[in-house]
Amino acid sequence: MARRKYAKLKALMFEKDVRQIDLEPVIGRKIAYISTRLNGKEPWNTEEIQAIGKLLEIPREQWLDYFIDGEAVGH
Repeated sequence: MARRKYAKLKALMFEKDVRQIDLEPVIGRKIAYISTRLNGKEPWNTEEIQAIGKLLEIPREQWLDYFIDGEAVGH
């Protein structure tokens, strides 16, 4: 069975009641762009990771856990 893309990030967003549309002003991108990233079709860039990490209060040392899909790094 395929692993769910960004499951940990999505779970944290749900927990903090942050919707995809709430990310638009944070990273300056439209919902289609955000959806593409959350579905694992394109990677997040460093600036996006920093902005979303700050919004969701993710410690920098945990960014890889949230923004790098486990399959991509061999998990």
